[in-house]
Amino acid sequence: MSRVDLLMKLTVDRDRRTNTGEVEQHSVKHAMGVFSDNIRKMLLMNLVYCVIFALPFLFCVFIWPMLAKNYYFGNGNFNFIGQVGIGYPGVVNTMAEGYKVLFEHYFRLYIPVLSASIVPMVFGLSGMFHCMRGYMWGENVRPIKSFFRGIKRLWLPFLVTALVFGAFMCGVLYGAYWHISLLKAGAATAGSWVLFIALILLTWFAVAVLVYLLPTFACYRLKLVDSVKNSCLFVLILWVSALFTAAFSIGVFLLGQLGTILNYLIALFFLGLGFAFLSGIWTSTAQKAFGNYIRPQFEGAVPGGAKTAPARRGVNPYKDAKAKKKAQENSAIGVATRMRAEENGDGAPAAAPQKKKAIPTKKANYKRKK
Repeated sequence: MSRVDLLMKLTVDRDRRTNTGEVEQHSVKHAMGVFSDNIRKMLLMNLVYCVIFALPFLFCVFIWPMLAKNYYFGNGNFNFIGQVGIGYPGVVNTMAEGYKVLFEHYFRLYIPVLSASIVPMVFGLSGMFHCMRGYMWGENVRPIKSFFRGIKRLWLPFLVTALVFGAFMCGVLYGAYWHISLLKAGAATAGSWVLFIALILLTWFAVAVLVYLLPTFACYRLKLVDSVKNSCLFVLILWVSALFTAAFSIGVFLLGQLGTILNYLIALFFLGLGFAFLSGIWTSTAQKAFGNYIRPQFEGAVPGGAKTAPARRGVNPYKDAKAKKKAQENSAIGVATRMRAEENGDGAPAAAPQKKKAIPTKKANYKRKK
């Protein structure tokens, strides 16, 4: 399937912006400028979000695993000298026995609680992304009032997404921890490795879809099915940026596994600004895709969608519009826009303007008569 075919399958519509002006400059530089200008508001918004929605998730990810290891390995339940299985007098244990009991605890209690904590964490992002889209568009955002207004407006699609993603992660965690338990016991097989790699790729793709799906809920009034479809198409069209953003987001959480001190630092980062930071990156990435692929098709192919771009200082608006049009004519988005315009015009391409016939003029003789 070509790039044009994928673009033609996108559902296009007008976004929810309330201000006017050129806002399609969503890049890393633009996102960093937004963060620097609104850092205090984002700190307050992130703190409110964490206290209400994300504290159970942060506890399960960064605190619970260390407490469980200390309980089963450091409080006298098992006695080890190194990893050779030689215990204190009267007690002999192996590391495999300790990990067996530890992973039984994970399977019985930890994974269900962690999966359940994902649901309020994702649901609360409705208020976070509602504020972030306003920051990126240059709107007037009040961190507390706008946060709860976003929850009021976007609770349904975010709740459905939270339940589905929580159930999906529950299955992923059970499969991943099963493989790790076999690996710790020295019984990992080729089948468990294949399952583990497949789960990693599925999680990577699911997070990449969320990179576009959650900002879509905040920026457009689309049906849930159309939002999911657009997000999957964007992952296929912009797979490099989508997979890189997803890998970066997952990697920030996995950094805590490298050491105890780093684990606490990452937890404090998310408690202070981490969720707002990742939400801003996701919103900037998604809005750049919306501005490059949805807005041109809506304004150029949908009746009543065209807008006049405001003139920029020091730039000739006529030459600028002509250059942009010429650059997009042969691109994939230009071809998709023309095809969509033909479909909206009952399949008939727009007729080329006819040249006016030259009207012969009567020659006049201006010589003075003698």
